Amino acid sequence: MWNLYVLRCNDGSFYTGMTNDVARRLSEHQAGKGARYTRAHLPVTLVAAWRYPDRAAAMRAERHFKAQPHRVKKSWVEGRWPFEGEPYDFAALGETEAHRFCPRCGGRLELRPVEGRQLQVCTVCGRHHYHNDKPCAGILIVRDGQVLLVYRGREPYKGYWDIPGGFLNSEELPEAGAVREAREETGLDVQLLAFLGFYMDHYVYQGERSAILNIYFVASATGEPEAGDDADGCRWFPLEALPEEIAFEHEVRVLADLRQWLEKRGEE
Repeated sequence: MWNLYVLRCNDGSFYTGMTNDVARRLSEHQAGKGARYTRAHLPVTLVAAWRYPDRAAAMRAERHFKAQPHRVKKSWVEGRWPFEGEPYDFAALGETEAHRFCPRCGGRLELRPVEGRQLQVCTVCGRHHYHNDKPCAGILIVRDGQVLLVYRGREPYKGYWDIPGGFLNSEELPEAGAVREAREETGLDVQLLAFLGFYMDHYVYQGERSAILNIYFVASATGEPEAGDDADGCRWFPLEALPEEIAFEHEVRVLADLRQWLEKRGEE
């Protein structure tokens, strides 16, 4: 088997290649022994792969993928749809393919074209299995130009600094979820100041990768924080001196937007 693989470079661009050993080729790129382009754009991260029956098929897929504009490449990377008729290779990324069986009848799910896109459909009862974004709420607690971050004690991103937040409970409003997460992870009762924005990302749990919709609020609080739930610690950080080890890719944008929000608020 041969693979088409995609790397995300340090500037956000994509590098596309083909190989019959993804792990070996990735290690070469990451060690600066790969292509000239990746050597100039380290570090690189493997973000997608598809498997093909032979080298010729992988070459055709590579050529067609490279011809796509960046926004289209990004859609295929995030969508994980089949490309050039061949399936996404979850194993190449160290993941397992989620939802192989219908949750209603237990029948096998297979990808079929539905309304112009690939969708998992049950081969027994015909149920369409949609992969919807999972909603999360996060809260940016600010005080004197600083933001409160928690130190993650569990995977994913164990040992990284994180914005307090988590998945919403069934029928829970985002505002209520954000306040609840703040209390569970920091021990603080907060007062919401503003809605900041929506941010997309992915969450990997027990080998299953899900798209998540993150809803963020800005808040104030009194008292001193005390880490709880899955946090191993918490600390105030000046926005000009944030730690490098930030959990989740989207949180870098969230913190940048928070800085702009505070600057604009100070001008009013």
